[in-house]
Amino acid sequence: MEFQMRNWYYFTWLSGDHIVEQHVHFLDFVGWIMNEEPPLHAWGYGGRSQRVEPKYGDIFDHHSVVYEYPKGLRVYALTRQQGRCFNGVYKTVFGTKGQMRFAANKRQSGIFNLAGEPQWQPESDDTPAETVTFREMFARMDAGQPINDSLSMARSTMLAILGRMATHTGQRVTWDDAFASTRVLAPERYAWDANPPVLPRADGTYPHPIPGETDQV
Repeated sequence: MEFQMRNWYYFTWLSGDHIVEQHVHFLDFVGWIMNEEPPLHAWGYGGRSQRVEPKYGDIFDHHSVVYEYPKGLRVYALTRQQGRCFNGVYKTVFGTKGQMRFAANKRQSGIFNLAGEPQWQPESDDTPAETVTFREMFARMDAGQPINDSLSMARSTMLAILGRMATHTGQRVTWDDAFASTRVLAPERYAWDANPPVLPRADGTYPHPIPGETDQV
């Protein structure tokens, strides 16, 4: 129990896998773009190709999820945590009149027409987005009008959990089935002498999901 608590990131019952712990920030953006409407279902793939040692617990090192919405709308969410690989961070929205792009390099961000010509681009301000977020949060708190994003945060988390269910099982999982799931990841009790939900094999490695064999919905 203590080992897993100290290495919480690498255990699904503690971190939710990195699609929930880290990629959820991209899914926050998805929720905003989709007007907080949930998808109909999700499917995708994921696995472990580098994180195979015992210290990496039972999480995947890559996930690719397709979220399908009404009227044929789709979101493609790809994330990986693998060394010596291309690891750019991009968000692109494809519309009927062009694209909206978000990238770390603001010169690559903005609204572009179908010919790829910029129609609007953000000012070249090097202030990190996180800094702007905190400034707005504290300003609203000082004004007695705190920002309450609880509902959108819960929806983003559920969107990430749905994606994890799809990649861990290899199945197409509906939003309704994911929301109705009664599966519990937590241990029976929280104590240093209690058994965590997943225990190592004789060689120290941990059982992990196998798409096509694992049923976690």
